[in-house]
Amino acid sequence: MDLRIFDKQLNALGVIDEAASVIWTVRYFDVGEFKILAPITDNNRELLVRDRVVVKHDKYTDYTDADGAIWRRGAVIKYVHYTKDETGQEQIEATGYGLSKWLSQRVIAPTFSTTGTKQAIVNELVTRNIGSKADTARQFPQFITITQSDFGGVSIDYSPEYLKDLGDEVKAQCQDGKLGYDILVNERTKQFGFYLYEGRNLTDGNTDGNPPCIFSRDFDNVTEQEYENSVENYKNFAYVRGSSDSNNVQMIATFDGAGASGLDRCEVLVDATDMSRSVEGDSGTSTDIPDATYKTMLENRGATELATMIETYTFKSTIRADSNLAYKDDFDLGDRVTCIEKRWGIKINSRITEVSQTWEKGKTTLEATFGESTPTLLEAIKKRR
Repeated sequence: MDLRIFDKQLNALGVIDEAASVIWTVRYFDVGEFKILAPITDNNRELLVRDRVVVKHDKYTDYTDADGAIWRRGAVIKYVHYTKDETGQEQIEATGYGLSKWLSQRVIAPTFSTTGTKQAIVNELVTRNIGSKADTARQFPQFITITQSDFGGVSIDYSPEYLKDLGDEVKAQCQDGKLGYDILVNERTKQFGFYLYEGRNLTDGNTDGNPPCIFSRDFDNVTEQEYENSVENYKNFAYVRGSSDSNNVQMIATFDGAGASGLDRCEVLVDATDMSRSVEGDSGTSTDIPDATYKTMLENRGATELATMIETYTFKSTIRADSNLAYKDDFDLGDRVTCIEKRWGIKINSRITEVSQTWEKGKTTLEATFGESTPTLLEAIKKRR
């Protein structure tokens, strides 16, 4: 495994000398992260610098396009720490995030209204704020949208919150649409590419004709396991408060996510007062949005918010290096698989939402998270604001 270092223009700068430890984590619905521990050498000191781009090279690739070009996940260094212990050993610690973290360097401006699938909505958000439809100063250089398959889905009326963090909104829309996303690197063409994708259905008994992927200690393909089930942040019925019209009348819409009643019904207020009652055309003229359309937009906002307040089922498993299931060949990030633990009486079909690889002292470890993890306190606060 090599760690190749580039500047922001994707000019190659060099390769890290042998690292003592590397932890590389990728996520389906969120930004990945990494941590590198390496000896302080002249080479490492010059390469492991803030804002440098890191691309991991091993036997895996993340995407190959129709022209045969290889795209890989990259990350950006955001923190560097030098240490010297009592024995005189010197070490550099470098940490940072996957390149999709760059989406949070933009807010949504201006807002807009559109009708489309989740795939179309996410692509429009990206194109309008960092791509070809953005003002020149807001565009990401050397940036394209990687060609995608048509993921289907239902078209909805949509308008994003003005000045909302672009990364947060892309994450929310992808999570609601069950889509993964990232920014990949093409080293040959020196391009960054927005990558929107959909995992495969590899569950036991799937009707897509895919070979099933089953993780279980009975199959001797996992070692350590953890299971978690939480409803701490669960909501299933949304009241959505919109903005006022010209007569100062505020619209309230509802979205019922489960058809529950009594103690099973968990309500939440979603503040959508940021959603304008009018839309500005290319000519600069403002047109009122019909009440029925605006109500549908509020309902869709409620659905998106409820998608982040679900009951969570999470398996964390350390996958054996000699497993009968090979990473990237038999399963990959975003795929839906089956997890079984007979002694705990658990069998669930769940999505691989996180994969963490560790290289340390000549040993490689692969840990996968199946399902949604419980939100952190900060994430829970963001969802309630």
